[in-house]
Amino acid sequence: MNSVSVVIVTWNSASHIRACVTSVRDASDEVLGPLDVVVVDNKSGDGTLQLVGRVFPEVRCVQTHRNMGFGAAANIGISQASGDAVLVLNPDAVLERGALGAMLSHLRDNAELGCVAPMQRGPAGSTIFPGRRFPSLLAAIADGTIIQRFLPDLAALRRYYMVGEHLAEPEWLVGACLCFRRKALLSTGGFDVGYEMYSEEMDLLKELALTGWPCAVTTDAYIFHHGSASADQDPVAREQRFFRSRYRYVSKTWGVPVAVFLRVFVATTGVLRCGEQLLRMCRPSHRKSAVSEIRQIVAVTTWQWFGWRR
Repeated sequence: MNSVSVVIVTWNSASHIRACVTSVRDASDEVLGPLDVVVVDNKSGDGTLQLVGRVFPEVRCVQTHRNMGFGAAANIGISQASGDAVLVLNPDAVLERGALGAMLSHLRDNAELGCVAPMQRGPAGSTIFPGRRFPSLLAAIADGTIIQRFLPDLAALRRYYMVGEHLAEPEWLVGACLCFRRKALLSTGGFDVGYEMYSEEMDLLKELALTGWPCAVTTDAYIFHHGSASADQDPVAREQRFFRSRYRYVSKTWGVPVAVFLRVFVATTGVLRCGEQLLRMCRPSHRKSAVSEIRQIVAVTTWQWFGWRR
């Protein structure tokens, strides 16, 4: 773990990328050998790549011909990585002092680990543990759906989110900042490009675990993570990508019929959500937000019923 390659995938990330790359550059003294950075830009329209090239001329920049999704773009950067460790970092994340060195030490001291992730601090000052367990079928159906809203303390969800189990070893890691042992990463072939966004790190870390490379949280390392900086630019597309990825994971894990059942369930609950917002419109103070919610729900629910394969 003497050298590090950092891979950052961007899409309209001009407002965050300067702080992100600066934090990486400032961490170079925590690496015993060379540190190189590759930014793969998913056809941004806000000048992200031009900003990187102007402010950080030492960074290798790659421009894709379209928005390929996170996994495919990350694989391009990984293919150019030569470090002993490969740090896959979100553009809206900032390494805190000592974080990179702590992650490298964790990998160096535990030869069986394939990947580690730091603790996260959020904009509201919260501290987030990035460890998760692989979802049971019930957790996969409940997470992100109306079930989670009404049954947030469901045992399957508590197990999935490792509530109260932060001292236990996780099975996969939330992907804002993932430090891979390059040898382990290359044994998998990288991210499944069928995931545009969401669940791709869960799928990859499952593959790593099956080949004998577990993961862990480096609890003395921290990043600041804004969260959903790219996804929040289009809430409808964000929800579509979330469920498309969830259907892919469910299909790969439990089969296509189960994924079809989940899609029909989510599409049906979308109709119920619309009804709920129509009731909210009866209150003048809620009317404006309810109209906005209805537009988003209708767009996503229509896609769930008719357009999810496109």
